[in-house]
Amino acid sequence: MEEKYSGMTASSYNNVLDTKVKKEKTDWININVKVRSSDLPILNQRLKLLGFDTLGQLTKELVNGTFPHITEDKQIDNLYKNDDKSCQKSLLEGGYNRDFYERANTQDMYDYYLNIRKFHKNTCRDLISYFKRFRDIFFSIEQVDQIRALTPRVRSKVMDAMRKFGAYYLFRYNNEQCIDLVEKIIRRHNLSTGQSEHGKLYIVDDNYLEEKLRQLFSIGEGEISTIIKFGMFSGLREDEMIHVYNKHICPDLSGCACSKLHVIEKPNGVSVVLIQWHRGHKKCYFTLVPTYILKEFKAMDAFEYRPHIRSAHEYMKVKTKDDKITFMWLRKAHYNVMCRIMKPFEANVLAGRAKSVDAKHYAMYELNEMSEKYAEAWKKFDISVVQ
Repeated sequence: MEEKYSGMTASSYNNVLDTKVKKEKTDWININVKVRSSDLPILNQRLKLLGFDTLGQLTKELVNGTFPHITEDKQIDNLYKNDDKSCQKSLLEGGYNRDFYERANTQDMYDYYLNIRKFHKNTCRDLISYFKRFRDIFFSIEQVDQIRALTPRVRSKVMDAMRKFGAYYLFRYNNEQCIDLVEKIIRRHNLSTGQSEHGKLYIVDDNYLEEKLRQLFSIGEGEISTIIKFGMFSGLREDEMIHVYNKHICPDLSGCACSKLHVIEKPNGVSVVLIQWHRGHKKCYFTLVPTYILKEFKAMDAFEYRPHIRSAHEYMKVKTKDDKITFMWLRKAHYNVMCRIMKPFEANVLAGRAKSVDAKHYAMYELNEMSEKYAEAWKKFDISVVQ
């Protein structure tokens, strides 16, 4: 017996215990629930489905807040149903419903962008960076309007990062609601207003284009010259050029379906390079390029974004004394040159912006005619496709 109760009689000690038990019992109340006897088996079955044997166990977890378990799918569903501030539900204030984006595995996202979507490493880093920086603002009713005050370029980056996160979430958890939620936030808060520049018109003077082409093609021998010329002649994106360099050329020209490059050399000095590489909305069906430039490009000892593309990018601005002449400018110039002879949808096939049906048609039936138009287009600027 404990020391503080020493000296007590048995009767006195029992009275103390009874008083303590009665005091503890006063903190509990009985909750009676009436159920038809015929419904009792159904109730027991429902409890077992939820993982409980008795109503007491269910009540205990309800009080402790451990049931029901709020899954990430439920969190997104809560946000998705929050239509406006006047709605009956306002679930963004709670802390639990931010877990689905706060705890997102950004390394797994990076691997998905790089290995599944085939984005460039720099693109993957940008997407992760903008997602981490703006996710709390984007998914918050009180702060999301701040995004509209950003510059059009940054706003576009933010929306792209969130849309790509929705695509990642669908890939990882087979849940489309995150994609719907992102689009709903963008529409509801008019984040894309004034964003598109597709409707703008640009006038390119022939003399300006001819002068810049002359300056770039006057670069002597060397790797930088080869890189610039291949980028100009092919019109490929930077990551597409890296892809072409790293792929071996298949010797089988009889309709082989392997993943290598397939090259057809035409008599007029133009080679058709079948690439068939798609990443998201970017499509690269095939390109046309002078045969000698293709051979020089494939013969390079190495070709990567750094230092090769980066060095060519900086060299062009110095050579032309024009900050507008970036590596991306080569692709725009290529399209501009092609449109002088080719029809717009033919140029779009080479630029990777046409429908796959059009690309298949030209790949199967119109390659000879397209290669002739290609050579003629460059000839208008006194540039020969034959060395």
